[in-house]
Amino acid sequence: MLSRVRELYLFRHGETDWNREGRFQGHVDVPLNEEGRRQAQRLALILGRRGLEAILTSNLSRAAETGRIIAAAAALPVFESAGLREAHLGAAQGLTMAEISERFGEATLGRWRSSLPTDADVAYPGGETGAAVMNRAFAALDEFLDQHPYRRIGVATHGGVVRRILQRLLPPDAPPAPIPNGIVYRVLRSEDGDWSFDGHTPW
Repeated sequence: MLSRVRELYLFRHGETDWNREGRFQGHVDVPLNEEGRRQAQRLALILGRRGLEAILTSNLSRAAETGRIIAAAAALPVFESAGLREAHLGAAQGLTMAEISERFGEATLGRWRSSLPTDADVAYPGGETGAAVMNRAFAALDEFLDQHPYRRIGVATHGGVVRRILQRLLPPDAPPAPIPNGIVYRVLRSEDGDWSFDGHTPW
């Protein structure tokens, strides 16, 4: 690997009570539960073998706490970015999938969870589109990398953000990537600013 390639380890935050209940959180600031903190500790062990130099997190507490737990285990600096927040889900925030399907239709729910580029314009009433989430997430990552010299960075973020980042990097016909709490994906940015997907990290 070229020395100027930047490695980012994207991971979804640990579990919250709303995750356990199947509720869509969006910008609602739901904290980690005890299982979520245990998941973060396991992530600290996994990512501790990757030589990370810094942690960048969403500024929502469930991601920020996950990031701080991992950072504390290796004495890493922590940075926060609002650009890595979960998608704003508008009228769908706080609802379960069944409630969303009933209120807004299964087609809207399916398109929101889709990885197809043609579905990137979907949004719940009052919420962000998938394309808007994708654009702000990449802008936040690019801004951080342009301002800091770190080569290996852990990124604590949310399921919807990971989905949109991978939507841009994976082939258009790729199936949706699994995004359980604590999943880790590795992506690369070249010296020229080109992004690529390097796979799920199952260590």
